Amino acid sequence: MASPTSQEIAVLFLALGLLLATARLFTEIAKCFNQPMDLGEILAGVFWGPTIVGILAPHFSIYLPMPTYQEAVCCLW
Repeated sequence: MASPTSQEIAVLFLALGLLLATARLFTEIAKCFNQPMDLGEILAGVFWGPTIVGILAPHFSIYLPMPTYQEAVCCLW
């Protein structure tokens, strides 16, 4: 397995930073509506997943680190 390049590492940290910032924003919005903070974090994950970003900006979603079905199932065994 080849080691990741510096560009791949930068994209990973950018994606994590965007996810954390979005989770914080959605958490604050959820608190304004007297909802649990977890709801905001879940909505941030849904937003950055293929559900919303994949529909609105499919060219941007290729940069998001999403495992394939086989990789996700492999981790369960």
